[in-house]
Amino acid sequence: MGSHLGVASSRQGSAEIWYAWVGDHVPDIDRFSRELLSDQEQAHLAGYRVREAGERYVVTRSLVRAVLSERLSISPRSIQVGRTETGKPVISQGIHFNVSHSGDLILMAVSEARAVGVDVERKREVQRVDAMLRRWLSEEEQAAHASLHQGGASPSEAFLRLWSLKEARLKALGVGISGASRARLDIVEAFALDNLLERLGAQRLDAGYVGAIAFA
Repeated sequence: MGSHLGVASSRQGSAEIWYAWVGDHVPDIDRFSRELLSDQEQAHLAGYRVREAGERYVVTRSLVRAVLSERLSISPRSIQVGRTETGKPVISQGIHFNVSHSGDLILMAVSEARAVGVDVERKREVQRVDAMLRRWLSEEEQAAHASLHQGGASPSEAFLRLWSLKEARLKALGVGISGASRARLDIVEAFALDNLLERLGAQRLDAGYVGAIAFA
């Protein structure tokens, strides 16, 4: 379950990146649920009323458990996944991980050294992008958006690139978007995953993604 995409590295940290396409695993949903998900996750799945959302949930949780199982030599269903006070999934075995999804793509980062956050965004038209800029991005990020746009990126793509960096930083800290104004995002290292995501774009000719990883 899942495929290894590569390693994202910097001077301060590194993480292995794994991925899965939801559509590739639709025939396996019931088996994954039985064999990989915990009892609690299976109960949570029963609450989904939209099948596509349930399928994405199963593939996401299955990817996490399959990758961690291989790293820890523990059966997937035996891995105890808890949550911090802010809701970030964690385990107690000294491995940091984070997961993100957009469109049909699930992306997972695993790091042994530092808390990690990952975000992926399917390229798309962002409605009312100017209003989104003012609401969610700082003055510095808005300036960076203008620079990206001047460099040739569309307003939507520039926004998604900056949004993915922000989301990755927040997720590395274990903070939601509502806590962004209080978080020290400036001290969290983050960088784009363009090189790795280009490989995925070659697999799906009708799909393009931007994303980022951060270490706290």
